[in-house]
Amino acid sequence: MFTRSSRRWAGVTVPALLLAVAGCGVWGNDSAQGNPAAAPLPSLSVPASASPSSSLGSAPPPVGEAELSPAVQGKKVLVVGDSWAEYFGNGMAKVASGGNVIVNAGLGGCGIMMPDTVQGGKKSEAACLKWPKEWPQYMKQYKPDAVLLRTANWDMTPQSFDHSGVELSMEHVPFRQRFFKNMGRAIDILTQNGTPVYLTNARIEAGGWKTLSLKMNDAVQELADKYKDKGVHLLDLRAQLCNDNGCPPVVDGHKLYDAIDHPADWSRDRLATWMLNTMFAGGPAGAHS
Repeated sequence: MFTRSSRRWAGVTVPALLLAVAGCGVWGNDSAQGNPAAAPLPSLSVPASASPSSSLGSAPPPVGEAELSPAVQGKKVLVVGDSWAEYFGNGMAKVASGGNVIVNAGLGGCGIMMPDTVQGGKKSEAACLKWPKEWPQYMKQYKPDAVLLRTANWDMTPQSFDHSGVELSMEHVPFRQRFFKNMGRAIDILTQNGTPVYLTNARIEAGGWKTLSLKMNDAVQELADKYKDKGVHLLDLRAQLCNDNGCPPVVDGHKLYDAIDHPADWSRDRLATWMLNTMFAGGPAGAHS
């Protein structure tokens, strides 16, 4: 489910950034390994409405919102994290207008953990280890109005550290300790200058991934609570994609996921719209935590 896909880079050059201010744009290139052609930007945030264990009811999940608020104008968002972050950055670039700038620095196959290996001994790619140096540069260069930090999917993947050769997961105390430490470090970087940071939890996964997704959501909630005074919020993505009966693959005749189990265009764009509305137009009642 959380397999490494081809790496997709997205960044913003100065000319592209100037063009994006006139409308909304993201420049990028795809590469299997390599570096971004230009430094990516931070951009994106959304708060949450419910704790990981709260009831969601039996109605079909809302899957975001259809219409972007007119209040979302002239905003700059930085997106960092895993491939789901990248997808949301792409969605925001598609739905945004009114001089908004979306800087998409999401990286497929990269989380916050800085491991030696992942998924049965695969060596961690160099790009996944660079965020402590790159993210401060993005904050200084782009001065985003908000940041989306999402690693909730990739960091459910078992990973090894300190050359132990033993891959751990959210079920293990040392893994959780490292997750909290690295997320705290990232939050310190991204909240500089009072910039709000938005975390997201994950849908409740099926089968053997269910326990990991529940533990991940508990961890993300705890982080949002711990750093609330620093301007950290939680986006309750779980409540957008699931109800008490599970997380359906189809809603209103629309497939929610693509062939590699990431948000399909319809759900990606609706979720991106909801995120931007919540960030800059107040969002629906009770959306913030």
